[in-house]
Amino acid sequence: MTDWKGRVCVITGAGSGIGAGLARYALQQGMHVIGADVDTAGLQRVTDSAPEGQGSLSTYELDVANADAVANFADWVYAEHGKVNLLFNNAGVLVDGKCWERPLRDWRWIIDVNVMGVIHGLHHFVPRMLQQGEPARVINTASIGGLLGGGTFMSQYQTTKHAVVVLTESLYRELAQEPGEITASVLCPAEVATEIWHSERLRPADERVTLGTAEQEFHDAVANNVAAGPSPDEFAALVFKGIEAGQFWLIPDTAFMPLLEQRTDEIAQQRNPDVVTNIDFDR
Repeated sequence: MTDWKGRVCVITGAGSGIGAGLARYALQQGMHVIGADVDTAGLQRVTDSAPEGQGSLSTYELDVANADAVANFADWVYAEHGKVNLLFNNAGVLVDGKCWERPLRDWRWIIDVNVMGVIHGLHHFVPRMLQQGEPARVINTASIGGLLGGGTFMSQYQTTKHAVVVLTESLYRELAQEPGEITASVLCPAEVATEIWHSERLRPADERVTLGTAEQEFHDAVANNVAAGPSPDEFAALVFKGIEAGQFWLIPDTAFMPLLEQRTDEIAQQRNPDVVTNIDFDR
């Protein structure tokens, strides 16, 4: 088992869900944890629930969609700690509904957070991680939705998560050509009991969208399924187990694999997508 004590762990989207679970688990391993999120109330809850006497926790208000803010965050982290051993580009939001009906501002919001937020993290942290002289790993959070075919009403979310998967595959190959011990993993959760299906809570009231009846019924059904999933703390233990095993693909729940095989076969055989197939996704 890896000795994480004294190492530095940066987590975006640490105010709730998977990010909060990762923060608590890393603290239990004795790591110096820096949790960042736009949700300051969530960060306070993580602080209040942090295990005592294990590791250290700092929090930082951060909108990952803001490149300058991420640059300042990276400056602060390196000024305080001088290194980053684990970087979780985990912040993410969910937008669903018919792709042509969702306002363009919603498309921009989810792309700016889910895709550009990861890119901002890579741009401002990886150069320093390559120079720090210690082993490091970048973990980008995608979803099983980033592996499977497009689900009904899920185009916005899956578009961003497919981008994160491909970006991380390229990152892994590019880092392998660099000197030093830095590598990457992509995290693809299925259902985990998070608040991702309630992402609208993070937006001003006048920017929230009322879904159509069919979309809302789908949204509510999946949100209820997700709420019954494993806890973020249980999930975090599985994530660290995969990291310690050196895995690129961090996929703790593999029950969806037959659907992935079906999609791959559809592509190989050039069959049209199954119009009745829909999948539950979470981050």
